Amino acid sequence: MELSDLKKYVPFSEIDDKYLEDALGQIAEKSFYKGEMLFKRGRSVAERFYLISGRVDLIDSAYVSTPVESNRKIVANPLNPESPTRCSCIAKSQVKVFSIEAEVLDRIVAWSESAAYAYDQKESEVESSLMVTGEIEVSSIADEDATDWMSSLLQSPLFTRIPLTQVQELFSRFKDIAVKKGDIAVKEGAKGDFFYVLASGLAHVTNRSESVDVILEPGNYFGEEALLGDTSRNATITMLEDGHLKKLDAEDFESLLKAPILQYLQTDELESLDKPHKIIDVKMPLEYRMFHVSGSINVPLSRLRSSMLELAKASAYVIPDDAGSRADIAAHLLCQAGFDAYILKSES
Repeated sequence: MELSDLKKYVPFSEIDDKYLEDALGQIAEKSFYKGEMLFKRGRSVAERFYLISGRVDLIDSAYVSTPVESNRKIVANPLNPESPTRCSCIAKSQVKVFSIEAEVLDRIVAWSESAAYAYDQKESEVESSLMVTGEIEVSSIADEDATDWMSSLLQSPLFTRIPLTQVQELFSRFKDIAVKKGDIAVKEGAKGDFFYVLASGLAHVTNRSESVDVILEPGNYFGEEALLGDTSRNATITMLEDGHLKKLDAEDFESLLKAPILQYLQTDELESLDKPHKIIDVKMPLEYRMFHVSGSINVPLSRLRSSMLELAKASAYVIPDDAGSRADIAAHLLCQAGFDAYILKSES
């Protein structure tokens, strides 16, 4: 399959080419004979199937059959956009499809969406002092009166959400790294395995496309989005002078900085919130049109940052989890900015 062919399908049509190259390496083409079942209703299916040629019938719980043919526009969408599946899929002719692991697709989409942030801090009235480049987010925790990196962390909106009983444990898990001028702290394309705080020194953020050129100062932290989305780094950070980094590994980040921050709700718990709430769907527009929670508004992850000025802190924001790891990233970003955010768990 060529890149141009892949871009005919959702959500690949909205992903930058450099991320589609990764997707191409993960897809598999398959053929089915007339009468064969591609997947059965009510089952958890690890792959997303897309129709290349032929015709299939999607049969729902009421045994209503919906034909899907390769020459129809609906073919751009996955045959099974959700798991567990809502329909059974039967080949009504010789059929050719391609498939990709849902978890892999989720990571690719999360990476591409996360990399699409573009926000000017100087125009922001958001109190969280967030600084975002075109490819990587760096959050400022520095304060003019802060005397060390620990006190700076504790003053940020994100870290105020951590129970006091866990604060000491958190700081004890940070490891100190002495770095020299010219050292690379984070390399673009590498696996995201640590969360970092720049304790001293200056660092330079760049990327291969030359769309990022940012200087980091003591009190900046970075690396959480790659951990939340289980994606690779999308920028390189090089030390401009000698300094120190504090790092937290993925397991400690999960237990001490993700688990205490992210809050989950079931649909029947929404009315128990003590403030008004809005449901924000962070999927891409075409994904949103295909399926979304009733009453939700579409704010793709790539536009969430620029939309924060329109959000009222008197409200709670609920992110449906059908966006996969993008829901985790969105909720974490909202919490960093001082908002109350929850993840809405899908009904099984």
